[in-house]
Amino acid sequence: MSFLLAGLAGFTCDRILDRRLEAAQVEHLNAYIRVRAEREQQIFEDARRLTHAAEETFRRRLDVLQNQAVDAEFDRLFPVMADGTRRSAPELFDGMIPADGDYVFGVGAFLADGAAMTDAEKRRYLAGFHTVRSVGEAFLGQFANLYYFTPDRRLVMFAPHREDRLLFYRSEAPADFELRGDEDAVLFDLASNPDNAMQCTRLSRLVYANGGERAASACRLPVRSGGELLGAFGTSISMTETLAAALERPPLNGMNMLFDRDGNILSRGPQPAIDPAQQHARSALDPDAIMDMVRRDSRSVGAVRSPDGSWMVAFSRIDGPAWYFVSVVDLASVQHTSRYRGQIVFLLVLAAMLGVLAIRPLLDRALPAQEA
Repeated sequence: MSFLLAGLAGFTCDRILDRRLEAAQVEHLNAYIRVRAEREQQIFEDARRLTHAAEETFRRRLDVLQNQAVDAEFDRLFPVMADGTRRSAPELFDGMIPADGDYVFGVGAFLADGAAMTDAEKRRYLAGFHTVRSVGEAFLGQFANLYYFTPDRRLVMFAPHREDRLLFYRSEAPADFELRGDEDAVLFDLASNPDNAMQCTRLSRLVYANGGERAASACRLPVRSGGELLGAFGTSISMTETLAAALERPPLNGMNMLFDRDGNILSRGPQPAIDPAQQHARSALDPDAIMDMVRRDSRSVGAVRSPDGSWMVAFSRIDGPAWYFVSVVDLASVQHTSRYRGQIVFLLVLAAMLGVLAIRPLLDRALPAQEA
């Protein structure tokens, strides 16, 4: 009976402590994941401010240009080349003072079939040009580039510090160069993006970088008038440092991971040390299992326990690229603490019960003597 009562007390203590420690871990992880994910999210919130500012500026510029003759300015800034394309005049990148007295620099352009552009297309393109050079310069401390491109393979970009000096677009790109990416249809199609929201591409290697592991994501905002697509504004964000920073300072006994919208791992920190006795249970929690748990949860931020109870998975969805920031924490320390304290309670209760049993014969002999 003593062993039974002590075991029951120890088991109860173990269960109560386990639940309370798990609740405390969930609370801590929710706070942690919110703070960490907000840091990653802020990059894309800033990109959203940039592209929306560009859209507003573009619409104002286009309204002003509607009744103006633009051929002379357009031909001066974007002359026709021998291959039939139009490209930016060299001084647009090197630096020039146009007729309005402003200063233009860091601009490169590529216009496929530029020789056949209509007046309406020229006005749109000029509005895009004036937008990227002004808004891009205003945000230059945060973003290295801002570009405007159209569905018909025409682009103008402000990127004064890019190491290739935009020479690919200014002179090297072939006349049949395809500007449209594989994801453009998904990003711009009304069926997949009915709200014309800014969306970001999957990670890709920087096209102008010849080596290294530098990766970027392009965030783009379509601009429409009625149902007509006028073009889009975008910025390419280098994510190499961001991916590395996402792995820093994981929670105790945990690791940080970043997944893309398809569940592929973008970056993963070192896995925490695992008790060899628990190795089999821990190894069952692979990236596919993590994403399955996250996708089945409707919350944007939360924490769930793995089916085997070995891990706590905290997650936050990052709007824009539709990424997932995930922290995975080994619960072995929590379980060890609850078991250890449960064993202490078991031993204390057992010792108390055995102590009572040990002194009871003495009490039985002493009590009759006092009555006599």
